[in-house]
Amino acid sequence: MLDQKLVSIILPAFNAEIYISDAIDSILNQTYINCELIIIYDKSGDRSLEIIKEYLNKDSRISLVYNPAKGLISALNHGIKIAKGDFIARMDADDISLSDRIELQIKHMIVNNLDICGCHHHIINKNGDLGNVSYNPLSHEHCFIKLLSAV
Repeated sequence: MLDQKLVSIILPAFNAEIYISDAIDSILNQTYINCELIIIYDKSGDRSLEIIKEYLNKDSRISLVYNPAKGLISALNHGIKIAKGDFIARMDADDISLSDRIELQIKHMIVNNLDICGCHHHIINKNGDLGNVSYNPLSHEHCFIKLLSAV
């Protein structure tokens, strides 16, 4: 049942040449394979598009959508509109997902009958060194408190 749910992963890309390969590889190497990776490309001044196009030939789960110079929110909304998945996952072009990220999140959402979930994350510096963990709230109450206290 778990592996039958399609997950749409939306990845906006703008001037992401330095990190985009690692981000895409981390999604293609997920233990949960029933995914579509929707890359929303905003016109960039680097080689992001060339790198993305190389991946299009490697894996049929990847699709490329153009969103020239419209910004992050527009890219995300467009990705959501065209997503075919039962679930939507968010990914930035400078993120790296652990190989079991999607599997664990989908399992957690199904088991706990959740509509949304997030995760803690490590900060990685420019040298690729793993830094401290950034913790996010885990309960509904803690999420609410964090939203109320956000600046």
